[in-house]
Amino acid sequence: MLFSTIILLLVLNTNYLCEKINLDLVIRNNINGDFSIVKNISEIKPGAFINIDWDEKKLMLPYSLRKDYVSFTDKKWDWRYQINQDGSVNEKTPILYELLPSGIIKEYICEIEET
Repeated sequence: MLFSTIILLLVLNTNYLCEKINLDLVIRNNINGDFSIVKNISEIKPGAFINIDWDEKKLMLPYSLRKDYVSFTDKKWDWRYQINQDGSVNEKTPILYELLPSGIIKEYICEIEET
């Protein structure tokens, strides 16, 4: 209950810089095929997915339930928001992970793009 109460106040940011390259994202819920845009991180439901446009890549990653993260992954790419100890979501510095063909995981630290 504390977790949902805290994150209700957050408005979802959709513009980041990852490796100094603009990243834009949209999170959508897929309840009954409506594909509604998520405007608040607390609105994410099972079946949601994220569209990421970054560095000439267009990714569509499904929501993956994790204990310590809000995560969207297709097992090659993983977009994560860390959940803080107080239950709030760290939206300021999400991380994008890429699994390379060599088996190495590359980490791209992102930060909110100042407009």
